[in-house]
Amino acid sequence: MNKKLKGKYKERKNLEWSTPGLHKRILELISAKKGTALDLACGSGNLINGLIQKGYEVIGVDIENFLFDKKIKFKKADLNKRFPFKNNSFTLVTATEIIEHLENPRHFFKELKRILKKDGLAIVSTPNLLNWKARTYYPLRGIIWGFRKKDYEISGHITPVTKYDFKRICDEEKLKIERITYNNSNKEFFGDNLIIIIKKL
Repeated sequence: MNKKLKGKYKERKNLEWSTPGLHKRILELISAKKGTALDLACGSGNLINGLIQKGYEVIGVDIENFLFDKKIKFKKADLNKRFPFKNNSFTLVTATEIIEHLENPRHFFKELKRILKKDGLAIVSTPNLLNWKARTYYPLRGIIWGFRKKDYEISGHITPVTKYDFKRICDEEKLKIERITYNNSNKEFFGDNLIIIIKKL
């Protein structure tokens, strides 16, 4: 499953599907440099605009073309399948709030590794399942926060991925975790979104 227009999202003008302030936080973590960047699940293109301003040549990918600026390079793709790019193609790959929509996180990371250049970086974000909301919600309701009925039916959240899952997968794929942080706090307990920065060795 990829991000699809479902429920009230049909009426949204800003098709980013992310927590307010998350794109700003991710851009703060990216150095200005020249290179080729790929924005997976790019939505309407807000993050792409920031990457362009930092000097990157950017391609956007999504299940459909929602970009407001049709001049931006775009590739339609189902991210559950092989990514439609050659090996060692990108200096930077961003994947904001998409992995929880996909069927196989390990396939996703294998593809990230394949398309990244040596020493390239990937920045991946997902709901933080170890914050205070998640830690209190599950014992009370028996449901993972961020994966409730409305999260499933409206947002398409189907695969919860924790910090420890990221660590295991990166270890399996010989990817180096450069940093683990959060969008609205430096502390795991308060961060709404987990952000992981990964380097291909």
